Amino acid sequence: MITINSLTFQYPQSSQPVFKNLTFEIAQGSLTLVTGESGSGKSTLLRCFNGLVPHFSGGLISGDIDVFGLNPIEEGPEILSKEVGFVFQEPEAQFIYDSVEDEIAFTLENAGMPYAAMHSKVSEIIHQLKIEDIRHRKIRQISGGEKQLVAIASALVGGKKLLILDEPTSQLDPQTADELLSHIKKMKQEQGLTIIISAHRLERLLPYTDNILHLAKGADPIYGPPQQVLSQIDLVPPIIEIAKKLKISPLPIKIEEFPKISPSNSTTHGIKSNNLNDETNRSILIIKNLSVIFDKQTILKGINLNIRKGEILSIIGPNGAGKTTLLRSILGLVHKKGQIILNGDEIETLDFAQIIRQIAYLPQNPNDLLFADTVTEELQITLKNHGLEKSQEELVSFLSRFNLVDKKNAYPRDLSIGERQRVAIAAITIFEPEIILLDEPTRGLDYSTKSALYTFLKAWSDQGIAVILITHDVEFAAQIADRVTILEGGKITFTGHPRVAFTQFKPYQTQTARIFPGRNWITTQDVVNN
Repeated sequence: MITINSLTFQYPQSSQPVFKNLTFEIAQGSLTLVTGESGSGKSTLLRCFNGLVPHFSGGLISGDIDVFGLNPIEEGPEILSKEVGFVFQEPEAQFIYDSVEDEIAFTLENAGMPYAAMHSKVSEIIHQLKIEDIRHRKIRQISGGEKQLVAIASALVGGKKLLILDEPTSQLDPQTADELLSHIKKMKQEQGLTIIISAHRLERLLPYTDNILHLAKGADPIYGPPQQVLSQIDLVPPIIEIAKKLKISPLPIKIEEFPKISPSNSTTHGIKSNNLNDETNRSILIIKNLSVIFDKQTILKGINLNIRKGEILSIIGPNGAGKTTLLRSILGLVHKKGQIILNGDEIETLDFAQIIRQIAYLPQNPNDLLFADTVTEELQITLKNHGLEKSQEELVSFLSRFNLVDKKNAYPRDLSIGERQRVAIAAITIFEPEIILLDEPTRGLDYSTKSALYTFLKAWSDQGIAVILITHDVEFAAQIADRVTILEGGKITFTGHPRVAFTQFKPYQTQTARIFPGRNWITTQDVVNN
């Protein structure tokens, strides 16, 4: 049993508590989902369970926490780590070793487990999470999603009582995420493992959830079974949004629970050409027969793509398929074969300064871009690098698009990961590039912030800016994309209309497509319109 009673916490130098008077209980062997908008205190609360808050964060804390008879406030993370496994939003932050196998074995080695038993335990978890192919690789050589799996394996291998996961599926492809959650569910059932997960992408997690704790800035928390909590909040996954619009009760949590009904006008969408092959739509980026080999491994092979002005191209596919390598190739950051033509010029003939004057790039980890002391200074640094200037009023107006005005003087690395993601996107786009490359831009973003991201991506597209978007968030990709490319095993297996990608390829079907098969509906808006 885990109990929280009247818990209040306030960070040093902050004028307001992150949360106050939290009171709830978590039963052993249950899975609790912590939700809420970015900056609502989800990650802070998770860190209270193992003593990182307040022992490493500092700050003022009051109230009581009991984790299986241990008090994290009094005993701290050294004691709690024996019972609590923790996976951060940014798995890179917790790695000790530089190889996958050594990292997974670290917890067991630190506990003094004999080598034979340790080797058996590590092999077992590697097999369960299906990461045998990266077992002997260096962590720096694997994708962001694969790093997330390694961090989860490290937390699971030690046989903890409580497993805490902060956005565990944010960088995982849909199939890998489902397999991971199924494995966690099995451990919950067979070993009595208690699980607390913080997440924004609720559609993946609801089928496994026993209770939801919803945190909101300036409002009382809501705690209870999923249907009870979801009925009281507005920002919900597609299955709940559709059920509410169709006045279905009780709310279905799983696709299988959705009643076999049709809206009054059940129109089937045809798949119309979006004229992307029309010669009047000028190509801004052409990729011809691109191949990349790294450490004797073929990462990309025979990639051909043609991106046009104002197009939003979404690239999806499993972890380790080569998606990030493709973006880095466009920037000229990796050794490659083949041609990349940018505005009529071969990338090889341009220096890096010429490339980045035309292309903005958001990497998976926003921390890679954040160096200034304030959010406003991040924008000013980008402008200075491009020989541009904007007034304070213009900077504030720009930040308002990202709901960051109240953070303009904040130190970027002190913000939540969702807020840092927004700062990084603002910093790379302030100079109005011709092409924007985004690697997992919805990572750590709540539903309302993703809606805002949709709005300004569409606005940039209307201005003729091309956007290449890598994502595992198929619901967002279905809303935003003009065209979809599926990349698997370093090769393109499909490029075409979103209605084909998100209905006919089972691993990437949206919830709407699964609820209404055969109609080519892929978003909740399709349901509303029909």
